[in-house]
Amino acid sequence: MKTQQTVWAQGESSLLSLPVKGQEMAHVGQNFPLTLLGEAEWQSGMLWYHVQWSAPKNSGNGWITASAVSYNAPSTMLSHASIDVLSSDLAKYLRQNGDSVGVAVYDITRQRTYTYNGNVSFAMASSMKVPIMLAFFDKLESQGQEPDDDQMQLLTTMIENSDNDSASALFFDELGGASAITNYLQKIGITGLEPNDDAWGYSTVTPQTMVTLLTLLQQGKILTPYDRSIALNLMRNVETDQQVGVGDTVPQGALVALKDGWVVGPDSLWVMNSSGIITRGKEAYIIAVYTQGQNALEDGQGIVRHVCKAIADKLLS
Repeated sequence: MKTQQTVWAQGESSLLSLPVKGQEMAHVGQNFPLTLLGEAEWQSGMLWYHVQWSAPKNSGNGWITASAVSYNAPSTMLSHASIDVLSSDLAKYLRQNGDSVGVAVYDITRQRTYTYNGNVSFAMASSMKVPIMLAFFDKLESQGQEPDDDQMQLLTTMIENSDNDSASALFFDELGGASAITNYLQKIGITGLEPNDDAWGYSTVTPQTMVTLLTLLQQGKILTPYDRSIALNLMRNVETDQQVGVGDTVPQGALVALKDGWVVGPDSLWVMNSSGIITRGKEAYIIAVYTQGQNALEDGQGIVRHVCKAIADKLLS
Protein backbone atom coordinates (compact mmCIF):
# COMPACT_ATOMS: atom_id res chain seq x y z
CA MET A 1 0.00 0.00 0.00
CA LYS A 2 1.40 3.39 -1.03
CA THR A 3 1.39 6.27 1.41
CA GLN A 4 -0.28 9.58 0.53
CA GLN A 5 -2.33 7.85 -2.13
CA THR A 6 -5.92 8.92 -2.70
CA VAL A 7 -8.79 6.46 -2.49
CA TRP A 8 -12.52 7.16 -2.75
CA ALA A 9 -15.40 6.00 -0.58
CA GLN A 10 -17.79 3.71 -2.44
CA GLY A 11 -20.81 4.51 -0.28
CA GLU A 12 -21.90 5.50 3.20
CA SER A 13 -19.08 4.57 5.59
CA SER A 14 -17.99 5.41 9.13
CA LEU A 15 -14.44 6.43 9.95
CA LEU A 16 -13.43 4.95 13.31
CA SER A 17 -10.78 5.92 15.85
CA LEU A 18 -9.63 2.27 15.87
CA PRO A 19 -10.39 -0.68 13.59
CA VAL A 20 -13.64 -2.58 14.28
CA LYS A 21 -14.63 -1.22 17.69
CA GLY A 22 -13.33 2.33 17.63
CA GLN A 23 -15.40 5.45 18.15
CA GLU A 24 -17.10 6.92 15.08
CA MET A 25 -15.12 10.00 14.10
CA ALA A 26 -16.85 11.04 10.88
CA HIS A 27 -19.06 9.72 8.09
CA VAL A 28 -18.23 9.85 4.40
CA GLY A 29 -20.38 9.03 1.40
CA GLN A 30 -20.12 8.20 -2.29
CA ASN A 31 -16.92 9.37 -4.02
CA PHE A 32 -15.51 11.23 -1.03
CA PRO A 33 -11.67 11.35 -1.36
CA LEU A 34 -9.49 9.97 1.42
CA THR A 35 -5.70 9.88 1.79
CA LEU A 36 -4.00 6.63 2.79
CA LEU A 37 -1.62 7.21 5.71
CA GLY A 38 0.41 4.05 5.20
CA GLU A 39 -0.97 1.89 8.02
CA ALA A 40 -3.11 -1.21 7.50
CA GLU A 41 -4.40 -3.85 9.93
CA TRP A 42 -6.29 -7.12 9.70
CA GLN A 43 -9.04 -7.20 12.34
CA SER A 44 -11.93 -9.67 12.59
CA GLY A 45 -11.16 -11.03 9.14
CA MET A 46 -11.23 -7.59 7.49
CA LEU A 47 -8.48 -5.34 6.19
CA TRP A 48 -8.58 -1.80 7.59
CA TYR A 49 -6.83 1.30 6.26
CA HIS A 50 -5.75 4.32 8.25
CA VAL A 51 -6.88 7.36 6.26
CA GLN A 52 -7.12 11.13 6.48
CA TRP A 53 -10.08 13.24 5.38
CA SER A 54 -9.90 16.91 4.53
CA ALA A 55 -12.50 19.66 4.23
CA PRO A 56 -12.18 23.45 4.20
CA LYS A 57 -10.52 24.52 7.49
CA ASN A 58 -10.91 21.00 8.88
CA SER A 59 -9.22 17.61 8.68
CA GLY A 60 -8.99 14.39 10.67
CA ASN A 61 -8.00 10.77 10.47
CA GLY A 62 -9.58 7.43 11.17
CA TRP A 63 -9.88 3.81 10.06
CA ILE A 64 -12.05 2.43 7.26
CA THR A 65 -12.45 -1.06 5.82
CA ALA A 66 -10.56 -1.67 2.59
CA SER A 67 -13.76 -2.99 1.00
CA ALA A 68 -15.41 0.41 1.47
CA VAL A 69 -12.96 2.30 -0.76
CA SER A 70 -11.88 2.24 -4.39
CA TYR A 71 -8.49 3.01 -5.90
CA ASN A 72 -10.15 4.10 -9.15
CA ALA A 73 -11.01 7.76 -9.52
CA PRO A 74 -14.77 8.25 -10.00
CA SER A 75 -16.17 9.57 -13.26
CA THR A 76 -17.62 12.56 -11.39
CA MET A 77 -15.83 14.69 -8.83
CA LEU A 78 -19.09 15.34 -6.94
CA SER A 79 -18.71 13.71 -3.53
CA HIS A 80 -20.81 13.33 -0.40
CA ALA A 81 -20.22 13.36 3.34
CA SER A 82 -21.95 14.11 6.60
CA ILE A 83 -21.67 17.49 8.29
CA ASP A 84 -19.17 16.02 10.78
CA VAL A 85 -16.53 15.91 8.03
CA LEU A 86 -16.90 19.67 7.57
CA SER A 87 -17.20 20.54 11.27
CA SER A 88 -17.25 18.24 14.29
CA ASP A 89 -18.49 21.13 16.47
CA LEU A 90 -21.43 21.80 14.18
CA ALA A 91 -22.23 18.08 14.03
CA LYS A 92 -22.31 17.95 17.83
CA TYR A 93 -24.62 20.96 17.93
CA LEU A 94 -26.96 19.38 15.39
CA ARG A 95 -27.07 16.06 17.22
CA GLN A 96 -28.19 17.93 20.34
CA ASN A 97 -31.20 19.12 18.33
CA GLY A 98 -31.98 15.62 17.06
CA ASP A 99 -34.68 15.24 14.42
CA SER A 100 -35.87 18.83 14.75
CA VAL A 101 -33.33 20.11 12.22
CA GLY A 102 -32.10 19.10 8.78
CA VAL A 103 -29.25 20.55 6.74
CA ALA A 104 -27.91 20.13 3.22
CA VAL A 105 -24.98 22.07 1.76
CA TYR A 106 -23.54 21.89 -1.73
CA ASP A 107 -20.03 23.35 -1.86
CA ILE A 108 -19.97 24.35 -5.52
CA THR A 109 -16.33 25.40 -5.39
CA ARG A 110 -15.11 21.94 -4.36
CA GLN A 111 -18.07 19.90 -5.66
CA ARG A 112 -18.93 18.38 -2.29
CA THR A 113 -22.24 17.86 -0.52
CA TYR A 114 -22.56 17.76 3.27
CA THR A 115 -25.77 16.74 5.05
CA TYR A 116 -27.44 16.16 8.39
CA ASN A 117 -30.94 14.66 8.17
CA GLY A 118 -30.73 15.75 4.56
CA ASN A 119 -33.44 13.34 3.40
CA VAL A 120 -35.93 14.03 6.21
CA SER A 121 -39.09 15.90 5.15
CA PHE A 122 -39.97 19.26 6.72
CA ALA A 123 -42.87 21.66 6.23
CA MET A 124 -41.86 24.34 3.74
CA ALA A 125 -43.80 27.43 4.85
CA SER A 126 -42.74 30.32 2.57
CA SER A 127 -39.84 28.42 1.01
CA MET A 128 -42.61 26.85 -1.12
CA LYS A 129 -42.75 30.19 -2.93
CA VAL A 130 -39.57 29.26 -4.81
CA PRO A 131 -41.04 26.21 -6.60
CA ILE A 132 -44.27 28.18 -7.15
CA MET A 133 -42.22 30.86 -8.91
CA LEU A 134 -40.24 28.35 -10.97
CA ALA A 135 -43.33 26.39 -12.03
CA PHE A 136 -45.07 29.62 -13.03
CA PHE A 137 -42.15 30.77 -15.16
CA ASP A 138 -42.05 27.33 -16.80
CA LYS A 139 -45.77 27.54 -17.60
CA LEU A 140 -45.30 30.91 -19.28
CA GLU A 141 -42.29 29.62 -21.21
CA SER A 142 -44.30 26.67 -22.52
CA GLN A 143 -46.82 29.21 -23.84
CA GLY A 144 -44.13 31.40 -25.36
CA GLN A 145 -44.96 34.25 -22.98
CA GLU A 146 -43.29 36.50 -20.46
CA PRO A 147 -44.95 37.71 -17.25
CA ASP A 148 -47.17 40.74 -17.74
CA ASP A 149 -47.16 43.66 -15.30
CA ASP A 150 -49.76 42.13 -12.97
CA GLN A 151 -48.02 38.77 -12.90
CA MET A 152 -44.66 40.42 -12.32
CA GLN A 153 -46.17 42.28 -9.39
CA LEU A 154 -47.39 39.00 -7.90
CA LEU A 155 -43.95 37.41 -8.34
CA THR A 156 -42.17 40.39 -6.84
CA THR A 157 -44.34 40.71 -3.76
CA MET A 158 -44.36 36.92 -3.25
CA ILE A 159 -40.57 36.62 -3.20
CA GLU A 160 -39.25 40.01 -2.06
CA ASN A 161 -41.96 40.71 0.53
CA SER A 162 -43.09 37.11 1.14
CA ASP A 163 -46.71 38.12 0.52
CA ASN A 164 -48.95 35.10 1.09
CA ASP A 165 -51.90 36.45 -0.92
CA SER A 166 -49.63 36.79 -3.96
CA ALA A 167 -48.41 33.23 -3.48
CA SER A 168 -51.98 31.95 -3.24
CA ALA A 169 -52.96 33.84 -6.39
CA LEU A 170 -50.12 32.22 -8.32
CA PHE A 171 -50.53 28.77 -6.76
CA PHE A 172 -54.31 28.43 -6.98
CA ASP A 173 -55.42 30.82 -9.73
CA GLU A 174 -52.52 30.92 -12.18
CA LEU A 175 -51.18 27.37 -11.77
CA GLY A 176 -54.29 25.51 -10.61
CA GLY A 177 -52.87 24.02 -7.42
CA ALA A 178 -50.56 21.22 -6.39
CA SER A 179 -50.85 19.15 -9.57
CA ALA A 180 -49.05 21.85 -11.55
CA ILE A 181 -46.15 21.82 -9.09
CA THR A 182 -46.03 18.02 -9.16
CA ASN A 183 -45.96 17.97 -12.96
CA TYR A 184 -43.22 20.57 -13.08
CA LEU A 185 -41.06 18.70 -10.57
CA GLN A 186 -41.47 15.49 -12.55
CA LYS A 187 -40.48 17.36 -15.70
CA ILE A 188 -37.19 18.54 -14.20
CA GLY A 189 -36.46 15.28 -12.35
CA ILE A 190 -36.98 16.50 -8.78
CA THR A 191 -38.22 14.18 -6.03
CA GLY A 192 -38.60 14.80 -2.31
CA LEU A 193 -41.05 17.70 -2.50
CA GLU A 194 -44.73 16.99 -1.79
CA PRO A 195 -47.03 19.96 -2.54
CA ASN A 196 -50.13 20.37 -0.37
CA ASP A 197 -53.20 21.18 -2.43
CA ASP A 198 -55.11 22.72 0.47
CA ALA A 199 -52.37 24.82 2.08
CA TRP A 200 -49.20 25.37 0.05
CA GLY A 201 -47.27 26.35 3.21
CA TYR A 202 -47.74 22.83 4.57
CA SER A 203 -46.07 21.30 1.54
CA THR A 204 -43.06 19.25 2.58
CA VAL A 205 -39.52 19.01 1.26
CA THR A 206 -36.19 17.52 2.23
CA PRO A 207 -33.22 19.87 2.67
CA GLN A 208 -31.37 17.93 -0.03
CA THR A 209 -34.24 18.43 -2.47
CA MET A 210 -34.27 22.18 -1.89
CA VAL A 211 -30.52 22.33 -2.50
CA THR A 212 -30.94 20.28 -5.69
CA LEU A 213 -33.68 22.60 -6.93
CA LEU A 214 -31.59 25.70 -6.23
CA THR A 215 -28.60 24.04 -7.90
CA LEU A 216 -30.58 23.57 -11.12
CA LEU A 217 -31.51 27.25 -10.97
CA GLN A 218 -27.97 28.38 -10.20
CA GLN A 219 -26.48 26.26 -13.00
CA GLY A 220 -28.98 27.44 -15.58
CA LYS A 221 -30.45 23.98 -16.14
CA ILE A 222 -34.03 25.23 -15.70
CA LEU A 223 -35.78 28.31 -17.12
CA THR A 224 -34.61 30.53 -19.96
CA PRO A 225 -31.66 32.82 -19.20
CA TYR A 226 -34.07 35.78 -19.08
CA ASP A 227 -36.47 34.18 -16.60
CA ARG A 228 -33.61 32.75 -14.57
CA SER A 229 -32.12 36.23 -14.17
CA ILE A 230 -35.49 37.57 -12.98
CA ALA A 231 -35.88 34.72 -10.46
CA LEU A 232 -32.40 35.19 -9.03
CA ASN A 233 -32.78 38.97 -8.90
CA LEU A 234 -36.01 38.64 -6.91
CA MET A 235 -34.29 36.28 -4.47
CA ARG A 236 -31.38 38.73 -4.13
CA ASN A 237 -33.70 41.56 -3.17
CA VAL A 238 -35.70 39.98 -0.36
CA GLU A 239 -36.60 42.59 2.24
CA THR A 240 -34.35 42.75 5.27
CA ASP A 241 -36.77 41.33 7.83
CA GLN A 242 -37.14 38.23 5.64
CA GLN A 243 -33.40 37.46 5.72
CA VAL A 244 -33.02 35.40 8.89
CA GLY A 245 -30.29 32.77 8.62
CA VAL A 246 -28.66 32.64 5.21
CA GLY A 247 -29.06 36.37 4.66
CA ASP A 248 -27.85 37.81 7.95
CA THR A 249 -24.89 35.53 8.72
CA VAL A 250 -22.71 35.69 5.60
CA PRO A 251 -19.65 37.96 5.60
CA GLN A 252 -19.66 41.35 3.95
CA GLY A 253 -19.36 41.24 0.19
CA ALA A 254 -21.22 37.96 -0.28
CA LEU A 255 -24.04 37.88 -2.83
CA VAL A 256 -27.08 35.97 -1.58
CA ALA A 257 -30.19 34.74 -3.39
CA LEU A 258 -32.49 33.34 -0.71
CA LYS A 259 -35.92 32.49 0.62
CA ASP A 260 -36.89 31.92 4.24
CA GLY A 261 -40.06 30.47 5.68
CA TRP A 262 -41.79 30.13 9.02
CA VAL A 263 -45.21 29.01 10.13
CA VAL A 264 -46.98 27.35 13.06
CA GLY A 265 -47.37 23.69 12.11
CA PRO A 266 -50.39 21.41 12.61
CA ASP A 267 -48.81 20.38 15.94
CA SER A 268 -48.99 24.04 17.13
CA LEU A 269 -45.19 24.19 17.12
CA TRP A 270 -43.04 26.43 14.94
CA VAL A 271 -41.40 25.55 11.65
CA MET A 272 -38.58 27.82 10.47
CA ASN A 273 -36.17 27.48 7.52
CA SER A 274 -33.69 29.36 5.38
CA SER A 275 -32.28 28.40 1.96
CA GLY A 276 -30.07 30.20 -0.48
CA ILE A 277 -27.30 30.50 -3.04
CA ILE A 278 -24.20 32.27 -1.72
CA THR A 279 -21.30 33.57 -3.81
CA ARG A 280 -18.24 35.54 -2.76
CA GLY A 281 -15.41 35.98 -5.21
CA LYS A 282 -14.60 32.56 -6.68
CA GLU A 283 -16.32 30.67 -3.87
CA ALA A 284 -19.95 29.57 -3.91
CA TYR A 285 -22.27 27.20 -2.12
CA ILE A 286 -25.96 26.38 -1.79
CA ILE A 287 -27.55 25.68 1.60
CA ALA A 288 -30.89 24.65 3.04
CA VAL A 289 -31.57 24.55 6.79
CA TYR A 290 -34.98 23.37 8.03
CA THR A 291 -36.30 23.19 11.58
CA GLN A 292 -39.52 21.92 13.11
CA GLY A 293 -41.13 21.33 16.51
CA GLN A 294 -39.94 24.61 18.02
CA ASN A 295 -41.79 26.17 20.96
CA ALA A 296 -41.09 29.67 19.66
CA LEU A 297 -40.15 31.18 16.32
CA GLU A 298 -37.01 32.62 17.94
CA ASP A 299 -35.83 29.09 18.76
CA GLY A 300 -35.93 28.08 15.12
CA GLN A 301 -34.29 31.31 14.06
CA GLY A 302 -31.49 30.75 16.55
CA ILE A 303 -30.79 27.27 15.19
CA VAL A 304 -30.85 28.43 11.58
CA ARG A 305 -28.55 31.37 12.28
CA HIS A 306 -26.09 29.14 14.18
CA VAL A 307 -25.92 26.61 11.34
CA CYS A 308 -25.71 29.16 8.53
CA LYS A 309 -22.97 31.11 10.31
CA ALA A 310 -20.93 27.95 10.97
CA ILE A 311 -21.17 26.91 7.32
CA ALA A 312 -20.25 30.38 6.04
CA ASP A 313 -17.20 30.43 8.34
CA LYS A 314 -16.03 27.12 6.87
CA LEU A 315 -16.71 27.66 3.18
CA LEU A 316 -15.91 31.33 2.67
CA SER A 317 -12.37 32.57 3.25
